[in-house]
Amino acid sequence: MKKNLISAIQLISVVLIFILLFITPTVIIPVSKSLLERINPKEMELFFPLLLLFALYISYSYWLLIKNTNQSKLKVFVKLATATFLLFPLMGFVESVFWLDSLNVVDHNEYGKIFFRYFITFILFSAYLSLLYKQNNTTDQDGNNLLNFKLLIQRLLLIGIIYIFIYNLFGYFVAWQFEATRIYYTGTSELKSFFTMISLNLSDPKFVIVHFLRGILFGLSGYIYYTMLNCSKFKMMIILALIFGGFGFQIILPNPIFPEMVRISHFIETTTSMIGFGMIVIYIFDHGKNKTSGFV
Repeated sequence: MKKNLISAIQLISVVLIFILLFITPTVIIPVSKSLLERINPKEMELFFPLLLLFALYISYSYWLLIKNTNQSKLKVFVKLATATFLLFPLMGFVESVFWLDSLNVVDHNEYGKIFFRYFITFILFSAYLSLLYKQNNTTDQDGNNLLNFKLLIQRLLLIGIIYIFIYNLFGYFVAWQFEATRIYYTGTSELKSFFTMISLNLSDPKFVIVHFLRGILFGLSGYIYYTMLNCSKFKMMIILALIFGGFGFQIILPNPIFPEMVRISHFIETTTSMIGFGMIVIYIFDHGKNKTSGFV
């Protein structure tokens, strides 16, 4: 009973710390005036309730992660910091440069601000999780989840290709089905066929290269999480699905870039696609683990 109570209090503290760490960087590194002028005051009334929901989701996802690992505190911190860096600050920067630059809604100097806000949030969040983490025994168990370099590269390349497919599939059949989203990006409500849209996307070398690299970065982040986990394959898939789903969940927060319906469409699209993608990533890394001599 006492142990469960302590665990519950710690989880609540993780939620509160995450909220604090999410807000504080914006105070330290303020949003530019041009973006503040785009904020919809009505939508911002929901910011804190949605932030609480987002914090609960993220905190529980990472709480499950640290409850299902058995490595040293230092190793847990280094891996958490590296994986979250790839998943949030670096990916946020890549998305900012690729999408926001083309939309012309954000000043270029805001890209660095977005990066450093996320960096501060998730490096300190990783540190706090590491402080709460308690190793179950003195044996550091991550050897069974390590791939040799050649096999890792092969599987990361495969994940990069799979990500492009998932991105286009969910992008069209979820986000692009919202009229507001089509108007926001193209200025017209016309709904072209899936094959027309995917042909347009894949005919753009920049689009293919950027999203292939994004898939590899997501995969590398997933591999780091994978090496931390010490549980059944099914549980691994659930945990990584939740963690990757958090990348999409953040889009629900009101922001000055996306109008409400566009934001909702991307929230549904990205959260669902990344949950499925997280499961696929674990399956790929764990496939043949007991049969392949490529594992060390």
